[in-house]
Amino acid sequence: MDTLTFMQNMAVILVAVGLVSVVFSRFGWPRAIGYILAGVLLGKYTFGGGLITQNAEATVEVLGQMGVMFLMFTLGLELNLQKLKKVGGVAAPVALLDAAVMMWLGHFVGTRYLGMSSVGGLFLGAAICDSATTVLAKTFSDLGWTQRKFYDYVMGITMCEDLLCVGIIALVTGVARSHGGSVDFHQVGISLGGLALFLTGIIVFGLLLIPAVLNRVGKMKDDESLLLSVLGFCFLVVFISIKLEYGVALGAFLVGMIASGSNYLQRLYRQSVALRSMFSAIFFVTIGLQVDPALIWLYKWQILLISGVVLFGKTINVTVGTLVTGMDVKSSLQTGMGLAQIGEFALIVAFLGVQLGVFKETDMFFPLVVGVSLFTTLLNAANIKLSDPLSNGLVHILPDSWKATLGRYGGRVRRFSKTENKGAKIRANFILLIVIVVLEASILLGANLLSDLSPKLESVLPSAFTGHGKTIMWICALLITIPCSIFFFYIARALSDAIVEVILPQSVLHKKSGVIFHRVVTVLVVGISLFVLIAVGTQFSQKLLPEDAFIKWLIIIFIVLLGYVGWTKFDNMGKRAVKSLSDVMTKNNSVPLEGSVVDLFDIHTDRVEVGKNEKVAGRTLREIDFRRQTGASIIGIERKGENPTVNPKADDTLQEGDLVLLLGNDEQIEKARQFLA
Repeated sequence: MDTLTFMQNMAVILVAVGLVSVVFSRFGWPRAIGYILAGVLLGKYTFGGGLITQNAEATVEVLGQMGVMFLMFTLGLELNLQKLKKVGGVAAPVALLDAAVMMWLGHFVGTRYLGMSSVGGLFLGAAICDSATTVLAKTFSDLGWTQRKFYDYVMGITMCEDLLCVGIIALVTGVARSHGGSVDFHQVGISLGGLALFLTGIIVFGLLLIPAVLNRVGKMKDDESLLLSVLGFCFLVVFISIKLEYGVALGAFLVGMIASGSNYLQRLYRQSVALRSMFSAIFFVTIGLQVDPALIWLYKWQILLISGVVLFGKTINVTVGTLVTGMDVKSSLQTGMGLAQIGEFALIVAFLGVQLGVFKETDMFFPLVVGVSLFTTLLNAANIKLSDPLSNGLVHILPDSWKATLGRYGGRVRRFSKTENKGAKIRANFILLIVIVVLEASILLGANLLSDLSPKLESVLPSAFTGHGKTIMWICALLITIPCSIFFFYIARALSDAIVEVILPQSVLHKKSGVIFHRVVTVLVVGISLFVLIAVGTQFSQKLLPEDAFIKWLIIIFIVLLGYVGWTKFDNMGKRAVKSLSDVMTKNNSVPLEGSVVDLFDIHTDRVEVGKNEKVAGRTLREIDFRRQTGASIIGIERKGENPTVNPKADDTLQEGDLVLLLGNDEQIEKARQFLA
């Protein structure tokens, strides 16, 4: 395509998205829908087809991939891991349940009722398993509901689903490239193993390198250098991700998530959000360009069917999941109804499905996913508003015995989750050991993949190294693994200490028998751990080992001596890696909004109905001494046929059926709910 044609296409697309952005912002509508509609109108299937030149598929594909990259990169930057950690006890298991059930439903409905192949069913399941984080955040903000109790859980669950779906997209991409019609579970296992190695390698090396580089560049107070540095990392990791056939989305999301650990996150976000706005808008337009409105109408009943699966499936999954994890009935139903939609991830899956050749543009899949995404997004705001009266009605009709049972169950779950777990140190150290083993395997696997380049390496080295290119790569890989191995030794010792602390009472720890037992456990744990590490290293080094046994052992002795001499320095490198990981996991990296006092004290509002309670109904707030009894505050009273009372006084009376607006933390509001029932 020549320059003039490219500029014509860009001019048409950007003028269109500019107009759409202004109009949709004016009326408070989701702009992503407007961009898709603009693409539909400009596409070859409608009267606007002449404005976009035909045979522009290559340009459209590249622009779409750029849009995916910047969209996923900024989603990674926006991932608030500190907030996610706060609600993780609910969000993580519910997200896993919802994603698993929706994947199964998509595959079942797609293969059983829509005539899709097994791989096609996987793509449909992947498309409907994640809610749209950005759309949800905007909808709650527009409604003024960001301080509602269930808002944090909605955002926590959708962020967990984002993480799950990044891996799901990478997995289905690998399966699609290997098998066009059916799922080969051996291939799925290989894809999962390769994905685990890739994720671990990128995350660990990224944590060592990216935040440190960005922090150093950020001190220069040069925004241009900061942006170009992070974009360099982003394009590099995306290139590796594409080369390994995991797609654009995974690499970009990982870099964004890792970069969020930088001290200059707000500056990074401000610099990159303009690129995200432009290229993500173009991405949504490219989705629209491939949509044939006639096909959407043709498949209208299929769209309604899958929309029903999304609306009812996600509502039921999330409501049940949150109830099981200890949330109250009202918040559970509201969380489920809030998440009953799909958005940007679904469109990325649809785009990939066509690009990878699993589906054609004229097949049902593409218009189906776009139609369901548009339909459920349009319903989302109304669905969230409807959740308030529906959840109040459900609470009202539930028998008192059920409400009491659910309240006691929720209280037990919350108390259990807050109790100190003696096995926490064992789990943490065990996970670190697994991470280091996988990291070593990924380093050596990378050296294996690069071994084909050994002839080129030998051509630039002195003649004495001829025939030893693979050996040189093996040495380089071993040098990189030295810090991991030394740190692995310390983690194994920490694991043995944690095991002893759990097994032995405190009174026995420092006695002679306790000391002997401690030494035995340390030898066993460290010995077994090092054996596993060496076995994995040996297994992944087979292709690189020199044939001469003398050279092989000489290299191993050299590496061991180097590790011994540089023990302290390498150990410090390992500790810095863990600190980087800790920074990413604990830093409050919310963007673009700053943390509020409400978040700091973990308080929120909730509505509770006054029941048939003689101790409360017909009495004043002063008489029931509500604040001292529950710890929560009444900041509003809604009574049928009367104007709401804001900030009620001590002499205001509560009546049966009143809706009371409470302010407090989870424990205080639960106590108030039982007090008013």
